[in-house]
Amino acid sequence: MTSCWLLDTRRVAGIACLFTRATAVVILGAMSLAVVASTASAQQRGGIDFFQEPACQTLTPTSMGGPPPKSPNLMVLRWLGAANHEVAYRDNVMLLDAYYERASPGRSLGFGRDDIKKATAVYVGHAHGDHMADAPYVAQRTGAPLIGAPVTIEQARKMGLTDKQVITVRGGEVQKYNGFTVEAVLAQHSARTPEWAKATDSAFRTLQEAAGLKTDDARVRQIRQGTGDPRVLAEGTMAFLFTFNNPRYQMIYLDSAGPVTEAEQKVMQRIGGRTDLAIVGYQGWVFPALQDAATLPLVKLFRPDVLLPTHHDDSGGNRPDMATYPFFMAVRDVLPDTRSISPLYKTPICVDLQTKEMYVGEPWAWAKRPPTATR
Repeated sequence: MTSCWLLDTRRVAGIACLFTRATAVVILGAMSLAVVASTASAQQRGGIDFFQEPACQTLTPTSMGGPPPKSPNLMVLRWLGAANHEVAYRDNVMLLDAYYERASPGRSLGFGRDDIKKATAVYVGHAHGDHMADAPYVAQRTGAPLIGAPVTIEQARKMGLTDKQVITVRGGEVQKYNGFTVEAVLAQHSARTPEWAKATDSAFRTLQEAAGLKTDDARVRQIRQGTGDPRVLAEGTMAFLFTFNNPRYQMIYLDSAGPVTEAEQKVMQRIGGRTDLAIVGYQGWVFPALQDAATLPLVKLFRPDVLLPTHHDDSGGNRPDMATYPFFMAVRDVLPDTRSISPLYKTPICVDLQTKEMYVGEPWAWAKRPPTATR
């Protein structure tokens, strides 16, 4: 097996990846893909040689001092734990949610908010502490505006941001950047009842205590700032639609798996009923069968070529990790053309926006250039 993934996400069979599209779906669904391309083939197909892109060969995000993409056609996406992501494209570094600090016994991400050095904008999907706790701090540190729903902006002001550094969106607003736009879409938070959330959180804490894992409550209160305002559920959760124009490539980000909204339906009708890449919330219901039922309607609405479930790690110590493979199998059953992937923290997910090929790299892939065919 080779040591990276290179995907052809166009809706044709086996162009640059040396295997049939059906095989791609099966192999990637099993989380092992052994296909790569040489420099020569990259040049022949007119695409990016990912092995010559420094941003695709490092675990250091651009926001933390890592190299930016060199090619104007390259977008680099990274999962940074919980529902946090970084999108690096041209001279922009976009942060999606910001909850980086952790308290024992939650898993460390291997970095903290003080490691963020650069950001063009900070987009917050909703104002719960495990989504926005570090967003105002990062915005102040980098000078980036914080963008979110009215209740999110209210909370950001309480946490120290001034009016000059916040942008309120209610749905339909479009922010323009170099080579792409970001549109706010009114979504809805996961529809769990407060009783359910309280019961599952309490049960998980009981298990932790039985295992000898003690929660640092003082530290949790210190770092996990946000709001429990009930407006977050129906009017304070935003999806963000990225549209790259080189050529047209569309990615949607949604940090909670609530019921499908009319606004989401209208946007999908307007853009043709499918996306190239979707990042969709997969956390909260604890049990995969329940979470599948919550998240699948959104995936079917977005109909992505590539799907990344988000927020399925231990969420800072208050909920258990959720396995993704039951969800991937459920997606495969209803959308067999969708490739589901779940990379590790900080892994570069490199997308050639012109050819729509994707490279997912890990450090053990970087010792030497890969062969030119499968093995």
